Amino acid sequence: GRLNDMLNKKRFTLVQCRYLCLDEADRMVDLGFEEEIRNTFDHFRHQRQTLLFSATMPRKIQDFAKTALVDPVVVNVGRAGAANLDVVQEVEYVKQEAKLVYLLQCLQKTPPPVIIFCENKADVDDVHEYL
Repeated sequence: GRLNDMLNKKRFTLVQCRYLCLDEADRMVDLGFEEEIRNTFDHFRHQRQTLLFSATMPRKIQDFAKTALVDPVVVNVGRAGAANLDVVQEVEYVKQEAKLVYLLQCLQKTPPPVIIFCENKADVDDVHEYL
């Protein structure tokens, strides 16, 4: 949305841009941003290489890639449609007000490196300030 707003207001152009990389492309399409993505494509004047990254490739994103890209290629890392067997996934249900304290407890028990994922920038700022 913000990218298209800046392009439409002519704050910058994609004239020299040759690569477009979209992470979590499936989520963007699921959240209704397909038209905005296509609008961004229209701002390229020259041929571009487009990379769509997604942990999953549901039918909707496959259909989008077939219609929006030229000769799309699918690259699977690991087993398609399955979680990496080397990654241990654990789910802990924690009340909102206890999350930062619990995060610190987990970090104290876990050797580096550690990646912390947050839902939005405000949460990232909160975690950064807390740590």
